[in-house]
This record gives sequence, structure tokens and C-alpha cells, in this order.
Amino acid sequence: MRVLMLVEGYNALGGIAEIVDGLATELNRAGHTAGIVSTRDFHAARCGYQRHPRAGIECIYEEIWNRKPLGLRHLEALVRIPWYARFGGLAHILRSWRPDVVNSHLCAWDRYPTVMSACRNRAIPLVQSLHVTDERGRGRLGERGLGALEHASEIITGSAATRDFFAAKLPASQRAHVIIGGVDGFAAASAAPYRRTRSYLLCACRLHLEHKALDVLFAAFRMIARDFPSIDLLIAGGGPDFERVAHLVNDAGLADRVELLGVKSREDLRALHRGALAFVLPSRPGECLPLVYLEALAAGTPVIGTDTGGAREVIRDGDNGFLLTAGDVDGTAAALRMLLADEARRTTMGKRGQQLVANNYTWGKFTARYMAVYRSCLRGSGRTPGVMP
Repeated sequence: MRVLMLVEGYNALGGIAEIVDGLATELNRAGHTAGIVSTRDFHAARCGYQRHPRAGIECIYEEIWNRKPLGLRHLEALVRIPWYARFGGLAHILRSWRPDVVNSHLCAWDRYPTVMSACRNRAIPLVQSLHVTDERGRGRLGERGLGALEHASEIITGSAATRDFFAAKLPASQRAHVIIGGVDGFAAASAAPYRRTRSYLLCACRLHLEHKALDVLFAAFRMIARDFPSIDLLIAGGGPDFERVAHLVNDAGLADRVELLGVKSREDLRALHRGALAFVLPSRPGECLPLVYLEALAAGTPVIGTDTGGAREVIRDGDNGFLLTAGDVDGTAAALRMLLADEARRTTMGKRGQQLVANNYTWGKFTARYMAVYRSCLRGSGRTPGVMP
């Protein structure tokens, strides 16, 4: 089967790009052909959050046109819309690449009509994966852009919470397949723990303060730092707000206790997860389900997260970690204090999280669920893999 995936900013750090990368890797490993078409994040290299894809994955960088509202100011859309759908960059890629299925992971609602038109013109089934549980992707079309997905062959959501978020806006999403992300559980569990002189808590994420509540984390760590003088906080990752995060650390008076590690490789991140006493990442409302939660659980590390999006679908409060309301500094500090003071509890929680991932959220299981959806699309369209109409 030939599967072409669409995503924004594949060249930049981010959970959605990592999901696409992992899925493409597993599909190719299973004997299928997976490729990626992506818009480019032009700030990634300059701002230090460029990601490094795995070898052997074909990626074509191409701008995917944002559809504009039709009106007196945009009458050219009457011509450009059908022209782009048939002859534009994405249409050209579909003709030359000849996918059996297109799987869009795009978040911008303004792009959905473009993708839907291009796929319908080529009679290619479109599977749309929805990941983000706020309206960052609304764009100028808003729900008119989202409505194009009523014609999608199938819809997948990254959590039940994401499905429920879209259900009122997009009736087709009520029948969405819920497929939570995957991780390499074996590699995570067998990695050698990162060693340093002092013990540490870990946070790993794209440094973007609109989505990640690192101000909450620093305020909570400041509350408990004096009681645990031998424990530091390590922050792995890069992003557009790296300098702002550095200023937050200094303003909190934590420069000697918080270390900004920058972007780390997958192998280094596994070691960091394995060596951490706990993983903590407060999020803003609107996050779907940060993939790093699964990566930490797979390493046997208890997780402190925010009860937004689908977090509660993998973090079981009091069992493998703690879930807190958005912006809860006192609750975050209390959870940190509880874990740091009780090694037996940390160990038990870590084992439960590791077992949860091993049973449910490996890349193999994740890919098998996606493949079942792809095959369903082909059966419904009457197409045979590798045979173009």
C-alpha cells in the first residue's frame, strides 16, 4: 500500500510531526510505502528547534494553499480554487506519487478544502487525523473550512477528548476512530539511565509558552526547591520561546537549579526519561495529548500533567502519575513533593505506566490500527492497492 501523509512543519520539533514520523517508519518497515508532504517551518533551524527525521523517509516540502473566504475581495478564488485543486503543487504530487490513501494530519482548517478537492479530483480516499483540541487552526474560513471533512473517507482523532471536541462542529467526527499515539516501548524501557551528580526532575517539550505552561512549572518547583536541595529540574527541547523561557528561569531565581538542555536526540531523551525521578509538563487548555507523556510512562517514570485534552486517557491520577487543573501551581508543587518524598510510590507508579504503554501504545499497535482504517477506505472505494483508476 502507498500512503501519503500531509503535515505542517515536519522539519520542526512537535508531537504531530513525531507521530507522522513514527507511523511512516513503521509502514515502511512493514513493506508498505509511506511518504510525507509537509509545509516548512522556516524558523526551526534559526530558533533551535529543528528536528532530524529518521533515515529512509521521503519528504516533499510543498506549501498547501490556505483557502480564503469567497467574497468581493477574493473573487480570484473562483478561478484559483478549481485550478489549484487540479493543477497546483499538491495535485501534481498526487499525480506523480500515486498514493492509494492520503492521510492528512494538517491542523489548519483553511487547508482542508484544498486537500479534499485535490483528493476527490483524483478519486483518492482521504483520511483526516485530528490532533488539536482548541481552535488554533480555525483560520479565516472557520467552520466552513472544517466542513470540507464531511467528505473525508474516514476521520481519526488522537484521543476521545479530541473526538468529542469536534463532534459538535463536524458531524462526521462522531464516527471517528480514536487512535492514541505510539512509542518504542522496548527502547524506552531498556535505555541506560542518564547519570549526573545530582538527581533531577525532567520536562521535555517544544518551548512554546502559548501551549506549554512552563511558568506554572517554575513557580511550583520554586515552592519545593528549598526542601529538596539535591534535586534539579532539567528542561529538554527547543522552540520559538527559548529565550523567554531562559528569562523565566532567571526571574524565578532558579538559574542554579534549572538547566536548559536544548534539543536532544531520541536516544538522549530516552536516557533522560529513564534517569528522572519524575516527568512534569503543565499544559495550557487546548493540548490534545502530548506524546511525551507516553514516552515518559514507557520509561517507567511517573508523570505529572494537566487535565486537558486526552491526558486523562493515559495518565491515571494517583496510579501512574498525577493530573492537575490548568494553572494549578499549588497542586503541581504538592504532587512534586509527594513523589520526591516517596521512592516506593515512584517505583510503583512507574511500573504501572510502563505496563500501560506496553499493552496499548507501542508503534506496532498504533500502526496496525491506522492500517485497519486505510484498508477500510480501500474496501469502501473499491480500489486495489497499487492500481490507479
